[in-house]
Amino acid sequence: MRVGIARSLAYYDYYPLWETFFQCLGCQVVTSPATTPEIAKQGIAVAGDDVCYPVKVMHGHVAELANKVDMIFVPRLFSTAVGTCECPKFIGLADLLRHSIPNLPPLLSPYVNMYASKRGLLKAVFVAGRAITFNPGRIYGAFLAGRQALLASKRRLQSGQLPGLSRPQRGDKGTLAVIGHPYNLYDSYSNLRVVERLLQQGYRVLTPQMLPRKTLEAANAQLRKPLFWSAGRVVFGAGAHFATRPDVMGIIHLASFGCGLESLITDMVQRVAVKHGKPYLLLTMDEHTGEAGVETRLEAFLDLITWREATKCG
Repeated sequence: MRVGIARSLAYYDYYPLWETFFQCLGCQVVTSPATTPEIAKQGIAVAGDDVCYPVKVMHGHVAELANKVDMIFVPRLFSTAVGTCECPKFIGLADLLRHSIPNLPPLLSPYVNMYASKRGLLKAVFVAGRAITFNPGRIYGAFLAGRQALLASKRRLQSGQLPGLSRPQRGDKGTLAVIGHPYNLYDSYSNLRVVERLLQQGYRVLTPQMLPRKTLEAANAQLRKPLFWSAGRVVFGAGAHFATRPDVMGIIHLASFGCGLESLITDMVQRVAVKHGKPYLLLTMDEHTGEAGVETRLEAFLDLITWREATKCG
């Protein structure tokens, strides 16, 4: 059986888990290619106007897989951490795709709800596994192997290794933090190669996924009330942490236009950055964002960083 996984949205958080899980159950995992102009345009054409750009890109990736697989894995992510919730678009993503894209193969959409307990994940795992086998031991064994693959991926990130980068970062010009949701950070087409540009210029790039969970929790503890969204806790926690680090020269926040969560988090992170005197650049992306505009703003920000560092030395 060929199981399709779209290279978009939660792919950047959980792909090692999903890939290993289905492979251990004897499936051939087919992943959509890296985002291209054609995939993005296809998604924009079929998705509704009221969804954010990453969800539109997701539509393009699923459409790309439609005629190549027997089913497409699109989990219904209600909650991925105790006491938190996900974006409504993540919760209803499978329904959006079924409504927007004609002639889709079956969507495998287990309901992941860890709001009350982590047991909600195991329930979703067995729902997904029973679409392939009724052997519970085999399903659980595949899940354990997938979890180990995910933990290994997280360890690589926390060692400072960016996805797709085999060699260590140079960091000749210093360290910059780039924060945002993983699908904004690691999809080079969607973010107009912002991370690649920084690496090419000799900067070391830190992202939220490089920080341990306890570090993020400590940074979130300064809030009087915890954020409702798990993704928001990661982005704010990373921004608040990086704002206090003397080795981080500045913070670049990659956000999606039309994201309600981002409209709140960007303001919160900017306030913390200003409080600690840390340069902060917000780049909001959608299908209308021009590469020249991003390049100009990024160049101006890096000039500011260079001037600040020269002033300190002087």
